Amino acid sequence: MAKQLKNYIIRFSIIFLLLITAFSLFYIFLVQTILNTESNRLAYLHHLNTQELLNQRLTTLRTAYNEGELVFWDTLDYNVEDVKKPITKLYEIDKLSNVFHNQTSDEIVILFKHTAFNQVIYKEFSDVLLEIGIELGSNQVLIDDLGFIKYYENYDYYGVNYFSSSLIPETLSNTLDEKLSNEQTYYTNYQENQSYVLSFTTLSNGYKFISIQEQVIFLNYFQPILWSYFALSVTTLIGYVLFSILTIRRRIVEELLFEKMMLNKQNPYLILEVGGLGQIRRMNKKFKELIPETFEFKFITDLTSEPLDIKLHLKKELAFYMNIDKLSNEILRVRFLVSKGDRNYIMIGEIIDASSNDMSKYVDLARRYRLTNLPNQIALEERIVALDRRSKFSLISLTMDEFDQVKDSIGRGQTESLVKAAASFFQGLLDSNMELYHLELNHFVILVTNVANFEVLNGYAKGISDQLDKKMLISDLPQKIKLLIGILHNQGKATQLTLEEIFNVLYLTIERAKISSSTNIVQYNDRFLDFVTKTNQLELDIKQGILKDEFQMHLQPQVDIQTQNVVGFELLLRWNNEKYAKESPALYIKQAERSNLIIELGRVITEKVFKIVSEFKDLPIEFSFNISPKQLLQPGFINEFIELRDKYQVDPSKLAIELTETLLILQFDLIIEKFKALKQLGFKVQLDDFGTGYSSLSYLRDLPIDIIKIDKKFVDDIENSFQARQILKTMITLGRNLKLGVIIEGVENEKQTDIIKRDGGTYIQGFFISRAMPLEDAKKFIKNRVKEIDQ
Repeated sequence: MAKQLKNYIIRFSIIFLLLITAFSLFYIFLVQTILNTESNRLAYLHHLNTQELLNQRLTTLRTAYNEGELVFWDTLDYNVEDVKKPITKLYEIDKLSNVFHNQTSDEIVILFKHTAFNQVIYKEFSDVLLEIGIELGSNQVLIDDLGFIKYYENYDYYGVNYFSSSLIPETLSNTLDEKLSNEQTYYTNYQENQSYVLSFTTLSNGYKFISIQEQVIFLNYFQPILWSYFALSVTTLIGYVLFSILTIRRRIVEELLFEKMMLNKQNPYLILEVGGLGQIRRMNKKFKELIPETFEFKFITDLTSEPLDIKLHLKKELAFYMNIDKLSNEILRVRFLVSKGDRNYIMIGEIIDASSNDMSKYVDLARRYRLTNLPNQIALEERIVALDRRSKFSLISLTMDEFDQVKDSIGRGQTESLVKAAASFFQGLLDSNMELYHLELNHFVILVTNVANFEVLNGYAKGISDQLDKKMLISDLPQKIKLLIGILHNQGKATQLTLEEIFNVLYLTIERAKISSSTNIVQYNDRFLDFVTKTNQLELDIKQGILKDEFQMHLQPQVDIQTQNVVGFELLLRWNNEKYAKESPALYIKQAERSNLIIELGRVITEKVFKIVSEFKDLPIEFSFNISPKQLLQPGFINEFIELRDKYQVDPSKLAIELTETLLILQFDLIIEKFKALKQLGFKVQLDDFGTGYSSLSYLRDLPIDIIKIDKKFVDDIENSFQARQILKTMITLGRNLKLGVIIEGVENEKQTDIIKRDGGTYIQGFFISRAMPLEDAKKFIKNRVKEIDQ
């Protein structure tokens, strides 16, 4: 306990330090990058506002003069002989003595020339600025096209070249001179004791309006943002600390509770803590007493010879029965209840005999969803079974759309908060005849009994969706939560649904709602039953097919590309049933996987494979076939191979088991152990669909592989694509360098064959050679090939 507590504290401390580091780095980024950029932009916008106002007011004055309104301004005749400097712009800002020969005033004035008469009016520019409500301070200056200062607060700078003045740094003058010559508007940031923002724009008469502003003035506008970020950071850290304390406390309580159950000597129940695949983590004394010291096991399924989809039972927290028959000659029948703990699953088992009839102490633990303490699927199943199937009741299935994306973006802690908030929200909408159940993390079901009107209930479901649209379950969600709703009313054919079919329908309605483009609410109708019925019928037909020996193995040849000699066959499953003659084998194989019939079907397939191999034992031909993951992971799988090898006197080096990369991704460690055991027995291992998964090279390094099979998709484009040919050639070379056999699948024509032959390929398989064929046709195919070779 002390060690686990220490581990919890260390883990949370590391995350706390990472949070502080992340917040600090983001703060630096925020200030240095975003806020600096924004303060520059604000300074420039302030400059633009002043320039726009100045342009507008001066243009208004010029218009007013032309319309005869500025009668109080001083007037001069504009005679060519009196003019020293012509007025060519909309207005000029200059000294009168610089414009007229007969004027001696050195006041800086603004002059407007009348558009129709040889007349100008003028007024001291500082007075005009005062009248129009604009103040140009020490940080603003007007210059002409040549860069000479036309107006500045300090008149001593009048006529000075701005670029050689002390008003700007020398390092900036050349760059600014170039920009002023080529740009109408521009701003930049520079350092001189502190940060400044220099902006310039062009006025309507061609003058350049320049302003220099301290960046810190505009940075102050962001103080509320900085303080808000600081407050958010502190709040987040405090929240994390509180969450950590509560989490550690909850885990300690769970550990203490589990330890108490484990150490209770009077406890008559078998108590296990298992991982998601059924791997046993801990067990109580009662369970240990059942296990002989010499018996080795890792998974709960190692204790039984019966097929058991433990992963499904754990994930859905389903109660189940199991025969423990591998410990001794005595078979122990045990009923297990499953409950999701914080990290693992708790299994509480009762040995079914006359003396074991009371589990009331622990039943509630397995009937509730840990996170929300709501009744779970076990409780809902029991409740439905207890209902009168002729009564009017409904089930409303609720899930949050795009939940996986939301979960990935907000993390585990926030996800749990979101789920709790959703549970609380749903509970707040329940009427007296409604019960809320929590089936999976993102799956709730409302059971409504004594329904007066099914149509009214449809409106109630829409109301749930509408109310959630207006509500924020938790803060800082990256997107709005949208509900997917499925409804099942106990009416019509629905009254005949089995318990399993009811849950299948609930999941099916949610799937239909997810793909619908028009609604997020889907109600079950009898057409849904057709889908469920077809699935159930397929399962029954598979069972009958196994009993009637309808499943056969067809053989697709693999040939040496140089000699055209048959070197092997891949054995492929086919169903000799007219009803499914045109269906892809993937259809019934997937259904067999879902229903656990794959274990029984797999045993039939394996025996047929060994029997076929034995019929070709005198020929130098190898065979390969695919194994179901569920069959591979079954206890006793290796022993079955040994028994069949001995029964049919098969040379194991002539039989290869195909392994897919998808299977490896799921359970690498378990799979590698099984295949190493097969390898030690002399069987070969082929890596199927090579290159379609990921980390293929690491598989080649770690697995006992003899042959790689290059997938058809790498062959399809080699006739038209140089890149495709190079990829295929590289894969062939890789296999050869690793001293592995290479079989290229999906070869469909002579041109592909020629390219593969030229690039060093050895063995090929595909429709160009032959489709998969029954056993007798395969025997004839070999005879024909052998006859051709002999000639």
